[in-house]
This record gives sequence, C-alpha cells and structure tokens, in this order.
Amino acid sequence: MDKKILFIVQNLPLPEDRRVFQEMETMSKNGFMVFAIAPGKPDQKKTETIGKMKIWRYRQAPPAAGLVGYVWEYAYSFSCSFYLALKIYFQEKYQVIHISNPPDFFFPIGAFMKLFGVKYVFDQHDLMPEMSEAKFGSGSKSLLRKMLLLSEKLALKFCVVHITTCESGKCLVQKRSAFSAKTFIVRNAVDFSKVYSNTTPKKEIKELSQFKHICAYLGVMGFQDGLDKLLESISYIVNDKNRTDIGFVLMGDGDALPEIKKTALEYGIADQVFFAGWADSKMISTYLNISDLGLMPEPVNSYTVNSLHNKVMEYMAHGLPVVSYDLKEARKSAGSAGVFVSGNDSIKFGQAVLELIGNAGKRQEMGETGRMAAKENFTWEKSGQKLVEAYRYLGF
Repeated sequence: MDKKILFIVQNLPLPEDRRVFQEMETMSKNGFMVFAIAPGKPDQKKTETIGKMKIWRYRQAPPAAGLVGYVWEYAYSFSCSFYLALKIYFQEKYQVIHISNPPDFFFPIGAFMKLFGVKYVFDQHDLMPEMSEAKFGSGSKSLLRKMLLLSEKLALKFCVVHITTCESGKCLVQKRSAFSAKTFIVRNAVDFSKVYSNTTPKKEIKELSQFKHICAYLGVMGFQDGLDKLLESISYIVNDKNRTDIGFVLMGDGDALPEIKKTALEYGIADQVFFAGWADSKMISTYLNISDLGLMPEPVNSYTVNSLHNKVMEYMAHGLPVVSYDLKEARKSAGSAGVFVSGNDSIKFGQAVLELIGNAGKRQEMGETGRMAAKENFTWEKSGQKLVEAYRYLGF
C-alpha cells in the first residue's frame, strides 16, 4: 500500500512556508505520496504539482485587522481546509494528516479524520497563547489566552505525534499540559543545498548600491515580531548618529507591513530601508550575501524566549553575525556568532549594530563561527531525520 500524507498549513501559502515545504520534500524523498492544503495568492493555481507533491489551494483571506478580523480569517480558512481535507481523503485515502499551527484551532479536522483511521500529527511551530499576548497585549488571565490554552490542550489530546521546533517550547507545553502523544523536536534549520554563493553583486541592486554597509532582516512581519523596535534602532543609527552609509534590507511580508512602512516615513528613514517583499531561497541568498550582519529585533517576552526563529539559522548559514535581543534559543543556537542585547533597549540594539559595522575583523570571525556551527549542528538534513523518526513511530 502507498504511504500517503496530507499536510495542512494556514499561516502562509506554499511553497512560501519554507519549513512546511521542507517537511513535505523530506517525506516525499522518503517514499511518501505527499498532498497539501494551503491558502493561495491570487496569482497561484488552485491545484499545483511540484515535484511529486500536489498542493490544493483556497483563496487566501484578505489581511486581518484586529481580533475580529483574525477570527473571521481563521473561520474561513478552517472551513475551506476541512472541506478540502474530506475531498482529498475520498480521492486519495491518506493515512496521516499533518497539521501545522498557527492557529491551533484546526485540531477538529485532525480529530474528525481519526474516525477514518487517519493518524493526526500536530506540528506546533508557535506557542499561540504566548503569541497572542505579544501580538494583542492580552493579559495572562484574558479570555483569549484561556481559549488558546484550551485549543492547544485539545490539539495535544487528539494528536498521536506532537512536533515542536525547540527544547524550550517543548518544556513549556509539557509543563502545562498532560498528554499521551509522543513529542519530537524538529528544529528550524537550513537546507544548505538552497544556500547560494553566486548571486547578484551589490552594485547591480539599484536600491542598495549606494550604501557602504547593509544590515538584513528576514521573516514574517507581524505586530509581534519587533519591527517597531527595529525602526527605532534604525532611526537612532541614521538620524542620531548620522550613519547614512548604512542601508537596511527587510525581507518578508505580514499584517504589520503597511504600518511599518508608514512608520519608516514618519521617522525619516524610508530612504535607508528597502522592503524587498517575500523572498525565496535565491533572493534570500542574494541579499544576505551582500549584507554585513543579520538583525533579530524580536523583544524578550514569554513568546519569543521559548521560540526558535528560523532567521537565526539563515543568517548563520550565510556567514553573518547576528544582533539579537537576549533570547534563550537564539543565544543557544548562535553562541559566539551573536551579540545579545539586554533589556529590550532599541538604542542599545542600534549601538550593537554600529559596533559590529565598525569592526570588520570581528564580523568575519563571528560569521565564520556561525557558518561552521550551522553546517555541523543545524542542517535541515539532521532535522529531517528527526521528522522521519516521528513517522517511524507512527508505524511507517
């Protein structure tokens, strides 16, 4: 009998969600027939086969505004995903349904499919109760947090395998919930076959060619991701320290992007900041290869301190030193390849950037340290082996 998996992701389209797409590729290479459901952008086909993997898409909901907007977005996405999960099951008879968060609200799909003998894998990318606090400022005793804790608890109750991205997240979840599912850590990591060395020279990139130094940001641009603090740091560097020779390339997209662009104009730093949009592997390499350092502006809070952000791995793989607030998993991964700023202080963050920009030797040493650590310890090849191990536990 053919081994078949259905992946479901709501947070990003495919193949833009690099982690989920890497997981799909890994399982395809290990002999599984792989299907996926994801939101689709207007220019994407409703169905598409990439390699041996088939993706079904529903029209992506418009950008959410506020809590009510997110409720509508999730309800719409849930309905579309549930319908397609049933449709694909009756066509393909998959044996595993692999659902990635955010959100956690999709657990009823996994629970329902268990009635057909389908095994449910809960792939917990983000800690939703903590993310809501960071995103909406909801308190530790808010109704929203209680709902999200219940949703997480039920997802863990119904799944057979629980996947998390780091040890800190695993420990937090296991401390607050008792569940029988087996937990596997599948770290965010870089596929070095998609780290490119021959890319466009800086002088040929019109938006950045005038700058002597480049600092890069890569990732989702949500209200919880610290872009507001990053712009404060850039304003300090450009306006207070008059360092107009430093440019900033910000790769990514998200619900906070319009507000971030508006703030850049208000701070008078729009000429220094290039918003590159969502980036594929080649574009990531193009911009990181011409950059001097990588920026991780997520402030320390209960969400970020228990999460592993993929951008750290990307910076290290491309030989860039990292400037970050003092996040536990970032420090554990980058080690001496990073500078860790205490106190969520955007001025100190800017000072750390300037100190590294002024010391080419230190940047090179830190960058090489990070690259070697990434190659030795944090490759997707190793993470993929953990994913395969989780599926062996399921009996495949």
